[in-house]
Amino acid sequence: MRLLAAGSGLALAALAACSDTASSSDSPAGGAGGAATGGASAGGAAGAAGTPSGGNAGAPVGGGGVPSDASTGGGGTGGFGAGGTGGACPLIVAAPKVDPWAMRLPAAGFGGIETKVSGGHTDVFLKSPTDYIRIGARLDWGGTVVFFGLSANPGSNVIDANDTGRELQIAIYDPTRARQPCAWNASCQSSSASCGNSITFLGWNPVQGGDECNHGAKLISQGKSGDALEVVIQPLQWNPDWDAKDCVKSACGASGVPVQVLYKSRFRFVTEHVVEVENEVTSQEAISHPSTAQEFPTLYVSNGKGGPDLPVLLDASGKTITLATPGNDGFFYDNFASAGPWVSWQDTNKTYGVGLAMDQGVKKFQGWRGGPPSAPYFHNVRAEMLFGLPAGGMVRGLSYLALGGFGTVKAELDGILKKRAPFGVVDTPAADVKLGSSSSVSVSGWVLDTQHVASVKAQIDGQDVATFPVDVARADVCAVYPMYEGCPAVGYSGQVPVGTPSTCPRLLRMVAVDADGNTTVLGERVLLP
Repeated sequence: MRLLAAGSGLALAALAACSDTASSSDSPAGGAGGAATGGASAGGAAGAAGTPSGGNAGAPVGGGGVPSDASTGGGGTGGFGAGGTGGACPLIVAAPKVDPWAMRLPAAGFGGIETKVSGGHTDVFLKSPTDYIRIGARLDWGGTVVFFGLSANPGSNVIDANDTGRELQIAIYDPTRARQPCAWNASCQSSSASCGNSITFLGWNPVQGGDECNHGAKLISQGKSGDALEVVIQPLQWNPDWDAKDCVKSACGASGVPVQVLYKSRFRFVTEHVVEVENEVTSQEAISHPSTAQEFPTLYVSNGKGGPDLPVLLDASGKTITLATPGNDGFFYDNFASAGPWVSWQDTNKTYGVGLAMDQGVKKFQGWRGGPPSAPYFHNVRAEMLFGLPAGGMVRGLSYLALGGFGTVKAELDGILKKRAPFGVVDTPAADVKLGSSSSVSVSGWVLDTQHVASVKAQIDGQDVATFPVDVARADVCAVYPMYEGCPAVGYSGQVPVGTPSTCPRLLRMVAVDADGNTTVLGERVLLP
C-alpha cells in the first residue's frame, strides 16, 4: 500500500511498502597532487553517464561514458613498446575499461543461495559467508525483500512482509500523473481533479511488489550473479484504475496492470552484518516522467507479527525521531535530517533492529507509522530521493542494510561508508592519444562518492602532473545516479601538460582520492609519441 503526505496530492511512501579501470582501496593516496594547471575548462565532456551494469566489479564494458545503447564487453588497449633512438621502450598497456557502477566495495564472500516454498510463496535466500545472516526475496512479489535476520531463527526477521506494498522495495511516481482522475492526460500539476487523499486513487505508480489487490509483480529472471543474488522484475501499477478519467473503483481482476519498466535488484554481503542493495530502473516507455520524491527504496520493518517489534526510529547520532504529522488514511509521518546518511529502526531497548544507509550521502529522510484506531500498525522509512525517469532512460542507486543493535548498526554502517571509494569515468580522451607536437592533452570526465570529491589528479608514468577541480555541471550523470553528493557539479575538465617530448609511449592515468583516503583509478590512456 502507498502513503501520501497530507494535502500534497503526491504519493511519497510505501505502506505496511562509463569508466574505465577501477582500482579502489581504503588506503591513503600516495603523494601530493601536482600543481594545478590553468586550463580547467567548463566545457561539457563527451558521452552519456554510463552503460548498463555488466556484472561483477571490474568487469570490462565498452568504454566509459558511452551511450546506454552501446555494446558492452570491450577490453583494454593494446600494448605499445616500439624501440626509440635510445634503445627499447618499455611495454605500456592501459588497463581495461569497466563500468563505473562496478567500482564497489569487495564482497565479504558468497555463502550460497537457497530457495524455499512456504505458505504459497517462493522465497530465495542469499546467505552471509558463514550463514549467520540471510536476506530473502519473494519471487512471487516482485523480488521484494521479505526476510533479513539470523539464519537459525526465523523469528529474528526485521522486515514487515505483510502484503505486496510493504517489505524493502522500489516504487516510483510522476507528479503530472499523480492521481487517478488527472493521470490519463498528465494534468495533475495544473488540475484540481481529485478522488480524495487516499492511496487507493494513486495515478502512475509502478510498485515492485505488486498492486493493491495483492497481485504480485512479474518475475523476469533471478539467480546468482557473481557474489550477488539478482532479481529482475516488471512492476505493476498499484492502482489498476490509475488512468481512469473519473473516480471509478473496479473490482480486483485476475491479474494486475504491468508497466513498461524493469526493476533490477542485486544483493551482496559486504560484511557479515551488512548487505549492499543495488537497484536499477530502466524505462521501456515512450513518455518521460518528471522529477519527484521516489521510494528508492522504502524499508518497512517488523511490527511484532512474525518478528520483533521495532518501533524506535533513530538517526545516525542515536537521536529518537518522532513521527507525528497527520498524513493520509490515518497515518503519521515526518521529514527529518539525520546526522549521517543512515537511520535505524530498533526495539525499545535498542538491542536489535536494522539500519538503512544511502551510498549517495543523502541525510534527509521521511518516516511513516500507523496504528490503531486510525490505521494498521506499521513503521517505515526512506531517504529523500528526488529524480525523474526519462523515456528509455535508466536510474541507478545503492543502499546498505545492517542487522543488529544500534551500536552494531552504527559501527557497521559508519565503517562501510568510510571505506567506500569514488567511482567515475574518463570521457576524454576516449582512446589512446598520438601526441605529435602537442604539449598537452585534453581530459574530462566525472566522479561520484558518498562525499563530494573536490578534485582529481592526472599522472603520467606514475608521477602527479596536474590536478583539476570537480566542479563541471554534469546533469546527464546525475540523471542516472541521482542525489549523489555534489550533483550536478561532479565533472572535471582541463589540459594535462605532457612535458618534454618522448620517443617512447607513456601512460596517462586519472585518479580520484576522497576525504577518507580511498583511491580510485578512473581510467588510463596510452600517450603515443
